[in-house]
Amino acid sequence: MANILFVIGLYPNYGGTERVTTVLANAFVERGHEVSIASFEQPHPELKDEELKASIDLLELSFPLRKKLNGKQLEDFIEAKKIDVIINQWCLPYYVTSLINKARKNRNCILISVLHGVPNQNKRLLTILERKNNSNNGIKRIFYNQLHKAMLYVTGLNLKYVYRHSNQYVVLSESFIDTFLKLSKIEEDSKIRAIANPITIDAPDGFERINETGKENSILYVGRMDHANKRVHRVVEAWEEIAVKHPEWKLILVGDGPEKSNLESYVKKNKIERVVFEGFKKEAPTEYYKQASILLLTSDLEGFGLVVIEGMIYGVVPIVYGSYSAIYDIIENGKSGFITPAPYNKTETIHQLDKIMTNKELRSKMSLAAYERSQYFSLDTIVDEWESMFKELS
Repeated sequence: MANILFVIGLYPNYGGTERVTTVLANAFVERGHEVSIASFEQPHPELKDEELKASIDLLELSFPLRKKLNGKQLEDFIEAKKIDVIINQWCLPYYVTSLINKARKNRNCILISVLHGVPNQNKRLLTILERKNNSNNGIKRIFYNQLHKAMLYVTGLNLKYVYRHSNQYVVLSESFIDTFLKLSKIEEDSKIRAIANPITIDAPDGFERINETGKENSILYVGRMDHANKRVHRVVEAWEEIAVKHPEWKLILVGDGPEKSNLESYVKKNKIERVVFEGFKKEAPTEYYKQASILLLTSDLEGFGLVVIEGMIYGVVPIVYGSYSAIYDIIENGKSGFITPAPYNKTETIHQLDKIMTNKELRSKMSLAAYERSQYFSLDTIVDEWESMFKELS
């Protein structure tokens, strides 16, 4: 059994990476490992008692990240807890890895760095591209194009540093490996592997339990409501066009964020019917997955898309914009869901929605296929992969 330390930026906190950390930490404890978590800010400390196993210790570091006190506290903690494995959940930027390596210099423990995103995409890069594409000024377009290239180069340098200074590097999809190697200009790939995120909510006890109360005619969006990443306006705009044809259906949006008020205003101004804003939910949105028939995701930026497999395990048929390659690991296009091609096309999204909404037999068939596909991402399966890696590296 191993003594494991997670290092993460904000924790306890709400969010995909934070939720994955909680679920893996608890699962490791159940399998006999000793687990601790170090974070630089603790936005929601109440979650520690609510969600974490009692034996899991939380080391409270603080910003600025690179101050000497953090290094000393981390070094002392690693030694006192006799840490065997460090899992770095915040491997960009590089200086988190640098801090960890200084802190572990006197102890022979393994460092596993995990990239929770697409190697060549992040919010900053997408913002630069959007400014370039939306500018009518030729000089500004050239500037943003060069800035994007420069930021990609810097990102590659960060990736390369972390890879070289870790014992193992984990990405969320096999499809990310080639992208990572090309961007970082790393020729040898002996230290990189793919391990998907696990399902982080309680799963139903068999597919037959999913439909005991019957599915509603509802389309579901779950996630943060922002423009740069999630592009939730696309969900609303697709619904606006198809709602008239399907008066027995409704759209439910679960989540909060800077775009929520804009979307509510848009719905009201354009008199779009049967749109329900449920807001942020502290608890897992299991009840919504139980009821919904379709999950719609139109993000420009996703690392893995936890909500997709969460919905699938409850038989929700996903329609997802294929802006990131990991979605092809999750959905068998046309069988367990639909992936709309890049670049984004509203007409294609509406076409796939209409296909499922009008054909109950197809919807039922794909619901079962989605459930079956989600089993590949069960917590036990993913934890087995982690433990296998621990054994290889020890």
